[in-house]
Amino acid sequence: MPITHLDYVPVLKWRQGEYQALFRLRDPHRSRVVPLIEMTPPDFDFESWLPKKTIDEHLEKFAARLKDKWGARLAFLDAGLIDPAARMIGGMHPLLWLMNEVRPNGSPLIPVTGFERDAGYQSAVNLAHLVDGRGAALRCSLEDAVDPDFGYNVESLLDTLGFDHDELDIIVDLKSPNFEPLDGLAQLLAATLQSSPAFAAARSVTIVATAFPASMGDVTGPIKLISRSEWLLYKALIPLLAASSVRPAFGDYGIASHELPQGDMRLLKPSATVRYTVDDGWLVAKGNNVRDNGFAQYRTCCGLVTGSAGFMGAGFSAGSEYVEQCRAGSASTGNLSTWRWVGTNHHMTKVVHDLASFYAP
Repeated sequence: MPITHLDYVPVLKWRQGEYQALFRLRDPHRSRVVPLIEMTPPDFDFESWLPKKTIDEHLEKFAARLKDKWGARLAFLDAGLIDPAARMIGGMHPLLWLMNEVRPNGSPLIPVTGFERDAGYQSAVNLAHLVDGRGAALRCSLEDAVDPDFGYNVESLLDTLGFDHDELDIIVDLKSPNFEPLDGLAQLLAATLQSSPAFAAARSVTIVATAFPASMGDVTGPIKLISRSEWLLYKALIPLLAASSVRPAFGDYGIASHELPQGDMRLLKPSATVRYTVDDGWLVAKGNNVRDNGFAQYRTCCGLVTGSAGFMGAGFSAGSEYVEQCRAGSASTGNLSTWRWVGTNHHMTKVVHDLASFYAP
């Protein structure tokens, strides 16, 4: 089934908090979510100055987890964060190995590529398509999309991959742009989407962006409202498009920045934060660092959320239910992965509702 403007494309790192958030989505919301799964590289051991796992060890559980957490539902798979030189035992490219591993489970994955991916990566996409026939997704930047040669570059990529426009999804990933002025950015996007025949010919088009802070150090407590500027941008964009133009799907990075966390985790002192999506924004309730102050402070953070006007009730999402239960003491204060699934699950549920309301007749 092709992706439409009613579908939501969250970009999710394939980590415990994220895949548990997918697993806990309720069926009506699952049917409107097409996650873009980013495979992260193995964690780095700063004591030995080596990756903690080989690439084979790092990827070995992906197929089983995908089957358990997402079943036979559509998803994009991007292996672009993995070292381009990495190969599995036997010499296979990690992307192709992953596509081969999920095939017996019936998991319909669409590989994601980009203009800058090397020949080995593009060959893996081509070989996956020859078996699965699902084409691929082109993940490009706004700079790529506004390039006068964009259409030519897409044609060249399709020649390399061995299929046509109607088997290509285009994902324009703005990452964290300067959203101001919002109207100006929306007008630029509208002009871009209507300027190249490549967008009209594609199987689908998605606009991805995020305004979520790169660091919680910049967020002051005890509770703060942060604008979901990427959602405001999308709502400003759609009315600017001609009736005959492609209507893009909406995507974001959930409750996270687009950046991959770096540095020695032993030296970091993350704060207790509950990230709760509301209309046009995120409520972020923030405590002190959990290493020195523990996780019990999450009950106070949850109370700040449930006591706010933006709280949607325990029945709205699995994440919202957990926030209420933690406040009341009937659920544990969990760990950092717990609060990633809680916030991400609620966020995805909220975005599906937002899109349904926005496009309601």
